[in-house]
Amino acid sequence: MKEKEGFIDYPEQQMILYVEKENGTYGPMQTGSYISANFMDDYLYKRKNLELELREKLSQGKISPIGYFMVMEDLTLSELSARAKIRKSRVKKHLDPVHFGSATVEELNRYASVFNIAPSNLLQVVLIQTGAGFESHLILENKTTDISVDQAPTDNPYVVLTKIEKRK
Repeated sequence: MKEKEGFIDYPEQQMILYVEKENGTYGPMQTGSYISANFMDDYLYKRKNLELELREKLSQGKISPIGYFMVMEDLTLSELSARAKIRKSRVKKHLDPVHFGSATVEELNRYASVFNIAPSNLLQVVLIQTGAGFESHLILENKTTDISVDQAPTDNPYVVLTKIEKRK
C-alpha cells in the first residue's frame, strides 16, 4: 500500500501501518483506523438497539439478567461457563428467568465478575436521563451527588428499573 492510500483522518483511534513511501522504501506511518472511521457509527447504533430490545425482554421476564449480559458481552454458553467456573448445564438453567432465582450468591458474584459489573447490577437496570430520554448506564461512584434515583418494579420479579436524573 502506498503512503497516501493508507492515510485515514480519524484521530479517535490511531494505528501504525507499514507502507511504501514515496521514495520507494517501506516504513511505519501513523494513521486512523479505516474500520472505526467508516463503521463505528453503525456499530454503536446497532448495539444501542440491541440493548433496548434486550432490556425490554428483561423487563417482561422473557430473559434472565444472565441472558441479557451474555448477549451484550457477546459470549457463548461455553465461554460464560468456563469464565464463571460454573457447569454449563447450570448456566443454561440460569438463562431461563424461571430458574434464575435458584442461582446462589456465589454464582451471581462469579457472573458479575465475568461481566465486569457490580453483583447488584445483575438485579437491576440503571437508566440515566439524557436530553432525549433515558439510557442504560452504570452508576459512577463519583457522580452520585447531583442526581436523583427512582426505582420501579417490572414484570420480572428479579429486575427493577432504576431511573437516575440530574438535579437542577
